[in-house]
Amino acid sequence: MVMDPTLPRIKVRDLLMQAFLTGWERSDKSTSQDEYLQSSIQVIEMLQVEPENLYAEEGLGLPDGEEVDHLDDLLRADGFWLYYGVEAENFFLIQWYPDEASANAKLAQLEELGDGKQYLVDLTLKRANPSEAENFGNSNRCSSAPETNVNVLS
Repeated sequence: MVMDPTLPRIKVRDLLMQAFLTGWERSDKSTSQDEYLQSSIQVIEMLQVEPENLYAEEGLGLPDGEEVDHLDDLLRADGFWLYYGVEAENFFLIQWYPDEASANAKLAQLEELGDGKQYLVDLTLKRANPSEAENFGNSNRCSSAPETNVNVLS
């Protein structure tokens, strides 16, 4: 699928980083930011990317030095992204919504389930020590990238 080149875009790696940064901000911060971010990416065992959502299964994770497929693919950076993860079932989903009202409505539905963590991803957060986690991405929005095909896994 070809994305509309006029839409603001964000790399998969940067969206994941922003989701994990938001999770760290909401945590008790007993773990350092870098350790939290590094452990969050290392548990991803499988990643499916579609233009308006990311689905990841967690498990034994990535061997040191390996990259997750699709980290450079571009996704929509307009609208709102919602993170939903169920630790007991070893998965998380990050889904796009066109406006804050629809994202908050879905957030309320997920909160009623009470089986996981859910929150709106804050795309404005910055890492405290970006040079210490460079193998994961730079957390910058991409607003003027060339037209790119987004790979879709089935």
